[in-house]
Amino acid sequence: MSYLGLPPIPPDLKPITSYLQRAHETRAQDPVISYWCMGTYYAAQVGISLKAVSTPNRNFLAALLTTLENLRSVVGSSDAITVESASSAYVENFALLVFASADDEDRRGIATRKTAKKFLAAATFFEVLNVFEDRGPWEAHEEKGRYAKWRAADISKALREGRQPTPVSNGGD
Repeated sequence: MSYLGLPPIPPDLKPITSYLQRAHETRAQDPVISYWCMGTYYAAQVGISLKAVSTPNRNFLAALLTTLENLRSVVGSSDAITVESASSAYVENFALLVFASADDEDRRGIATRKTAKKFLAAATFFEVLNVFEDRGPWEAHEEKGRYAKWRAADISKALREGRQPTPVSNGGD
């Protein structure tokens, strides 16, 4: 599948797929999250760090960087783009909001496939906090990210097996 008008993701760059998917999903409603997080800025950094040097990989990353610059011009000079502390707080708050929505559904015993997808999205948003120099927000939420992945897998497994996912207790996560 293609995201953000980019060419298909080369096999060597598959690790950035979830970030591109989240950028694609959030682009219209929250271009700042789309820029910072998922598909563009963080995916570009991860993609470059993979040292995938073949021509298709380089071409894809060049297209990704062009998309990043285009999105940055759409967003403008928002502090959530230009000031790292504001950017980090913006991404952190967004991740917590998505996580809280999924967690609330889960704890109320109404978890669905959509809940599992929200947990996965929240985990991805938490991972994006790695892009910032101040590691505090990522370290503060690293466990929440692992928990979100676990709950997504647990909910998905229950639904595949034809049973209602067992909600977690309100005593903690």
